Amino acid sequence: MTIRVHTLNGEEIKALRRLHRRTNEARVRSRCDMILWSNEGLSAPQIARRTRFSRETVVRHIKRYEAEGRSGLFNKARPGRPARVTPAYLDQVEQCVDQSPRNLGLSFSNWTTEKLAAYLAEQTGIRIGARQMENYLKAQRWRLRRPVRTIKHHQDPLQVAEKKTAAALLPAGPE
Repeated sequence: MTIRVHTLNGEEIKALRRLHRRTNEARVRSRCDMILWSNEGLSAPQIARRTRFSRETVVRHIKRYEAEGRSGLFNKARPGRPARVTPAYLDQVEQCVDQSPRNLGLSFSNWTTEKLAAYLAEQTGIRIGARQMENYLKAQRWRLRRPVRTIKHHQDPLQVAEKKTAAALLPAGPE
């Protein structure tokens, strides 16, 4: 017995081709191909050779498409513990990264992933490790600023201003 998809109408074919073009998920694209090729009359072993999936995988996706339609082409949510990091938490990360720690009343000038995770644990009660914080920052394409070495906080602003004006009044060197 060969498993094939029902004869697709024009709208179903258009929808599958559109999904194939627009999705960023390679799995969904492969599953669209499986259904379209099945509609063209290819058998599960022929589709398996083209897609480099097993015959059983092809049959499973054809059956799932028959039972669920296009929604059957997508992965289902898997059971497990819900993510600790919520969109609200990520908003708070962004707000912290955009500010200097000193503006938040902290005793240091630059964030590290460890310090950022610890600060947010105090603020939100959500505890994550420094490495996980680094992964979230990288996923959002955020970067912590590198420290700038300076002694400005040890300098007297009046003396600095006097030195700058004195240097401006000195004649230029030989030309």
